[in-house]
Amino acid sequence: MSATRHILVGGISALALAAAPVQAQETVHIGVVGPTSGVFSFFGEQQNMGVELAMDEVGDSVAGHDIKVTFYDSQGDPETVVDRLRAMDSRDDVDIVVGPVLGSTGLAALEWAKDSGMPTIISYSAPEDITMRQRAENVVRAGWTGAQPMFAFGRYVAEELGHERIVMVGQDYSFPYNQIGGFLETFCRSGGESVERIWHPTGTSDYSSILATLPEGDAVLYNGAGSDALSFFEQYHEFGIDERMPLIGGSNFYAVGDLPEMGEAALGGVSALQYAEGLQTENFIEFRDAFRAMHGDDAMPLAPAEHGYVAFLMAVQAVEKAGSTERDPVIAALRDTEMPDAPRGPLYLDEYGNPVQNIYINEVQEVDGRLVNVPIETYEEVSQFGPFDPEEYLASEPDSRDFPPGDCSDPYYDD
Repeated sequence: MSATRHILVGGISALALAAAPVQAQETVHIGVVGPTSGVFSFFGEQQNMGVELAMDEVGDSVAGHDIKVTFYDSQGDPETVVDRLRAMDSRDDVDIVVGPVLGSTGLAALEWAKDSGMPTIISYSAPEDITMRQRAENVVRAGWTGAQPMFAFGRYVAEELGHERIVMVGQDYSFPYNQIGGFLETFCRSGGESVERIWHPTGTSDYSSILATLPEGDAVLYNGAGSDALSFFEQYHEFGIDERMPLIGGSNFYAVGDLPEMGEAALGGVSALQYAEGLQTENFIEFRDAFRAMHGDDAMPLAPAEHGYVAFLMAVQAVEKAGSTERDPVIAALRDTEMPDAPRGPLYLDEYGNPVQNIYINEVQEVDGRLVNVPIETYEEVSQFGPFDPEEYLASEPDSRDFPPGDCSDPYYDD
């Protein structure tokens, strides 16, 4: 696939009609960036599928502007994503950026956006400092931080499941650090006793040495995703450890794409995310059915697709509210985003530019012959700071492989 492709949106929606121009006079150019080649192409393809659905719903103009959309392939590489962003700004006259989706590329996009001033909507990339310590006025997010769903999960595991001692096995890089950091912050303050962390390099396929010496606890939490997670899941059951310790997951562990290979052994697995394929709200069902009508009956809109869909609507609605493509009014409108009818559930942006939104405790269930994540508990209006004061949270050191403390009796948790 080429690095870019251009689409002029066709069709008229209620949003476009609300602006009611007699004839579009100018163009709003939206650049969408994510990996459509390489090992992470699935995430970029899902984002783009969600964007394409939003394009179809929006129509061909907004606030007197034709809508032009260009898709750029980031290849999942930070240097490449910056090259694409530079091209958007200096060559292609892009007005608003949507994307990217990966952690490292999101941070690279943030650094570029700080210098360029381009209105940027990060769709799925989850490093918390994008909308925390390194935040920029022109950068907002349609998605989440790694800790955000885990604030709810830590509380749920301690209070509802009654687990006090957790053994965590996780991929050794920043996103899992942030996930377990959020978990610890609430687990330890909700009756938990300890979380023992065992890190492994990404790309691990043999867990025999870890599983043979796994400490005892009330449950094991696998903190990671992809082929590593699938290998761990299979070997965990082969060793029979599931018979004495249930296996719970980080936000991406029970990913729908892996559930067919996990099979019935995944039934009952719990995790937490701001999204669930098994939502039964009217807004979500309409979104899911429209997604399948566009992309095929077997297509499943996953979180990157819904986040791409929401990010694109945020861009269009900001132009509509601003009444122009001028950067300052568009940025102000973006930061004032509220979406009570988003497919995942209602959301609005906090003053730092990150959604405040529902977090779902999801359980793997079989629905219509298919394994999906179904919400069994909802925590409403969860902030990227969880239950904590933003200033106090930001004054603390960032999550790392050893912080916050794994011992819940540590004075850190005395507040």
